Amino acid sequence: IINNIRGKSRHDIKPSFKLDDRKITERRLIANEFNKYFVSIATKLNEGYSNDGISVAGLPSFSDYLPKACPTSIYLSDCNQYEIMDIIEELKNGKSSDIPINIIKKSSAIISPHLAQFFNDCMKDGI
Repeated sequence: IINNIRGKSRHDIKPSFKLDDRKITERRLIANEFNKYFVSIATKLNEGYSNDGISVAGLPSFSDYLPKACPTSIYLSDCNQYEIMDIIEELKNGKSSDIPINIIKKSSAIISPHLAQFFNDCMKDGI
């Protein structure tokens, strides 16, 4: 009521869309028609270039430029003490079972080189 008195009444404007000389007001149909339009853009653009004499069929694929895959190999670089320190710093306080996290955080500069070495040795030995 106050907004009406102030001349700021809310007008409900129904969305509408004109398709084939028909006015569509149902939101789902409007969304579907927009979807059809945007999905068809690439096809229409490609049709426009098919008659210019450039054939894309003979062009190599991007995968032709990639090195051959070796499915039995993987390379992991060693972690360092700074990565371990970052991980320790992100630990939430109070989530440890035996050692309080604040003690681990305070001693991270001392224990992180040893943890990094231990982790790297485990990865090298396949443990």
